[in-house]
Amino acid sequence: MKTKKLYQFVLIAIILGSLSFTTCRHLDGVAQEPLVTLHSVELVNISFTGVEIMARINVQNRSPVNIPFPDINWELFVNDNSFIRGSNNFDGTIRARRTNVVNVPVSLNYVDFFSAFQSLRGNRSAGFRIALGANLTIPVIGDLNWNFEHEGEIPLLQVPRFSMPSMRIDGIDFTRVQLLFSVNVENPNVFSLPSPQIAYDFLINRNSFMQGIHVSPVPLAAAAVTPLVIGLTVEYADLFRLVANLGNLNEVPSLFSMTSDLGVPALAGQNVFQEIAGSLPVLRMPSISFRGITLRNLTLTRADFELAWEIENNNIFAMNVRELSYNLVVNNSQWSSGRAPGISRVAANRTTVVPLEFSINNLAVVREIASIVAGGGNISFTCNGNFSFGADLPGLADFQIPFNFSGSTSLSR
Repeated sequence: MKTKKLYQFVLIAIILGSLSFTTCRHLDGVAQEPLVTLHSVELVNISFTGVEIMARINVQNRSPVNIPFPDINWELFVNDNSFIRGSNNFDGTIRARRTNVVNVPVSLNYVDFFSAFQSLRGNRSAGFRIALGANLTIPVIGDLNWNFEHEGEIPLLQVPRFSMPSMRIDGIDFTRVQLLFSVNVENPNVFSLPSPQIAYDFLINRNSFMQGIHVSPVPLAAAAVTPLVIGLTVEYADLFRLVANLGNLNEVPSLFSMTSDLGVPALAGQNVFQEIAGSLPVLRMPSISFRGITLRNLTLTRADFELAWEIENNNIFAMNVRELSYNLVVNNSQWSSGRAPGISRVAANRTTVVPLEFSINNLAVVREIASIVAGGGNISFTCNGNFSFGADLPGLADFQIPFNFSGSTSLSR
């Protein structure tokens, strides 16, 4: 204010001084009204917190002396209802015969906006009108006033939409299962939103098994769909310890419930609740037993045998025996060893016999076998090796189960 009074005093002195050297015909060239016009009104910043409107006013100083900046008063109307008002006072001067642009920022906060206009929640936009008044006092000329108005549209904050919740198995073996829960979040706004904070509760067989909070580091892109993915790992040891009554169930019902806090002040209290129902497979390691050695055929030069294993598969999926490697020692003599690829398929929820035939052509061993059969004696054996299985589940494409059996048995046809 002191600055403006000083400029007014200087301006008066200059004008009075010039009067002594000019005629009335030249007075208009000494002091002229500035030309003040509305340059533009734009939305310069839009985010999830609010909108900033920038009004720009052109002030053209047509006098040969400096003049102060005008004071600006403004009022913002929404749908013809007064919302906020304010004033801007500027220091400094506009130099002689120069044009300056006066920037008038108006900030609209969505929290205050929706508090005042609750009926507009859910609307994509709202009409606004801004009224501006520029006031300036110039000695000799007097008080000057200019009034402007501008109408436009303000984009309003939209609630993101959640869709297509799903659950899938990302990896599994006989010790754990890795799960992925996902949901698509559509952000209909023209600006990005922070990723929501998701509080979840994972229930298995109606028992709360795992709880937590997930926040994605990736924001929700403007006018786009962003998938949010939460990964969980269930250890079967924990499952059997914490969830009773599983018995011989091959799968148990599960429920993933999540509450999403949108993390936007203007949307406080508008949390999104969703549930993803599914079933969790309960895997049990197949058990392998040795059925024994059977003599199929015996001649003077050759003995044909069959080895057999039983594989008990208590799972809801079938498995392929991709390869069997074995070593058979009988009475401290190696009778057979080798690898057999792709020999059988193990059915789901059943016990499957896996046979393997081999022959012995060693005459000394064949004579020994004939003697054992004729005498009705027993043999002692050790059979060890490894089954390689494959199943159509992520993580079970290739897994191994070793075996080692020993004992004694009769040898008969």
